[in-house]
Amino acid sequence: MVKIKEQWDFHSSESILGIEIGDVNNNGQNEIIAFSKSGKLLVISLSGKKITEFEISENSSIWQVKICDIDRDNKNEVILGGLDGLLRTFKCNISYELQPFWAHQFGASISGFFLADVNVDGIKEIIVYSIDKSIRCLNSLDGSLLWGQLFEDGIGDAILWQDSLNPLTLEIIACGNDGTIRSFKGSNGELIWFKRFKDKIRCVSGLKSGNKEMIICGGDDKKIHIINKNTHEDLKSFQFDDFVWKCASFTIEKESNLFVSTYSFSFFDDSIKVQDIEFSSKILCLNSKLEKKWEIENTNLECFFQAEIYSNIYFIIGTTKGDILILEAGSGKIIAEINKNSCVNDIKYDSELKTLISCHDDGSIFAYFLGKS
Repeated sequence: MVKIKEQWDFHSSESILGIEIGDVNNNGQNEIIAFSKSGKLLVISLSGKKITEFEISENSSIWQVKICDIDRDNKNEVILGGLDGLLRTFKCNISYELQPFWAHQFGASISGFFLADVNVDGIKEIIVYSIDKSIRCLNSLDGSLLWGQLFEDGIGDAILWQDSLNPLTLEIIACGNDGTIRSFKGSNGELIWFKRFKDKIRCVSGLKSGNKEMIICGGDDKKIHIINKNTHEDLKSFQFDDFVWKCASFTIEKESNLFVSTYSFSFFDDSIKVQDIEFSSKILCLNSKLEKKWEIENTNLECFFQAEIYSNIYFIIGTTKGDILILEAGSGKIIAEINKNSCVNDIKYDSELKTLISCHDDGSIFAYFLGKS
């Protein structure tokens, strides 16, 4: 069990869309980077004090930030992507001054990015996917294009898939607003296979069941689709009342499981307060046999991550209503709950300090110590 103690709070004048924890200036201590709706970066200490801020993209939202070493100099860089479609990278000196490293322009908003050694050369590349219909593999040293592919519409999600029998076989599997899911060779971007559905696909994940590899995807047809990875045939589908928003595989005691969330846009009705809405959306978990392990109804998930806390595996989720729930991953039992009045846009966990950080639509950031109860 986990006991929660609020440590500090910080308030910005605008919505904080996300946060990242890492050693920004390479001084041996982690900081928090918070990024805003208007394109600002805030650097905040783990004690809740603002260190500095930067205006990165004027009146243009930042969606994602990563703090990591991309040029193998044993020093972290800052990577960020957002609404203006420019993937930016920076170096940061000891005085928290950002120095542009390289940038790569897309034709529209960047949906997301991740780092992976897709061509097995010992160097991680940056995989970036965008609303401009492209998915691109970039050289992390200079931002140059290694390969790219186009969809018929914007791309919303992508994952790295690794063959369990041949770990050097890597694929990038992505899904788009055109209703397709497509698989590309990690080494050169060659299209391997694709499959089309009738509506926008928002999320994609993998799942292993015994010796069978499966691909899971879902979206605006309000279904999750289970696909045989090798034959590409439809194995099964599950119907929901709302859009399928996120899906992710995870392992407990060597068994693969699937986490799924659906999403309702009921809060777009301004005549009803968000806190008064009974959402029809839910979160649930399936085991490797695609049997339901647990389900929590009336929950509109905005963000989540999996964490090991005191040797136990938990999901920590943030909701549209401003609730943060800590769940036992295996049972779905809610073991702790935090209630705020503003939508949770992102949550991160510092495992060394046992500290949970959340950011919200009203500009607030909270830090909580997670102790043993």
